[in-house]
Amino acid sequence: MKLIKSILFGTAVLAGVAAFGSQSDAAEIEHTVTSSDTLWGLSMKYYGSDDYIQTIANDNKIENADMIYDGEVLKINTDSPAATAAQTETPKAVAETTTEAAPAETSEPATTTTEEANYSGTTMYMEATAYSSDPADALGGGTVTATGQNLLENPMAVAVDPSVIPLGTHLYVEGYGEAYAVDTGSAIKGNIIDVHFSSYDQCVAWGRRQVKVTILD
Repeated sequence: MKLIKSILFGTAVLAGVAAFGSQSDAAEIEHTVTSSDTLWGLSMKYYGSDDYIQTIANDNKIENADMIYDGEVLKINTDSPAATAAQTETPKAVAETTTEAAPAETSEPATTTTEEANYSGTTMYMEATAYSSDPADALGGGTVTATGQNLLENPMAVAVDPSVIPLGTHLYVEGYGEAYAVDTGSAIKGNIIDVHFSSYDQCVAWGRRQVKVTILD
C-alpha cells in the first residue's frame, strides 16, 4: 500500500479555507502535524490552493511529500509571494456533503460521463491511491485481499477504512470502475481509498488523485 498520510477530505477543504482567511496576516506559522494532516491539506489550509505542496516541502526540507509525521513542526511562510498570490485565488475543490451537490472546480467545468450517469447512490469525494499484486510493486499487498478475494482471478478491488466504508460495500469509483470494498491497509485511514491494478505501471499512471465514490448498495 502507498505509505501516505490520510485525510478527511471534505472537512479538510472547508476548514482549510476558513483557516486560510483568518491566518493569512501572519508572516510565518508553525504547524504541528496531526494524524489527519497531509501536505495537500496544509497547502489548502494556509494558501487556499493545492499548488503549494512542494513549496511547503522545500521550506521544511521534506524529501518525500507523501511522508509527514505526527508531532513534526512545519514552518508555513504565509507572507511569501506564493501566499500573496493565493489570497486572490479561489480554492480549486469544495467537498460534496450531499448526493445533489457537485464539486466546484476553477480550472475546468465538472462533467458527467454517460457511464457515470448510470450509477446512483450516496456519493463522497475521497483521495485515491493505487496498489498492485504485481511483483514489480515493492509496496504491493499480495494476491489475496483481507476478505479472501483472489486478485489474480478478479483484479477489481478497493482497499478502504472499514470505519468509513464497510467491507463488502459495492462501489463505483470515478476513473476506475465498479468494484467491491474487499481490502484494507495500514495507511488507508479516513477518507482515502486504494484501488488495485494488475500491473505496477498502471499504479504509476494512476498516481494519487481526488475521485468521486458512489456507494451502490
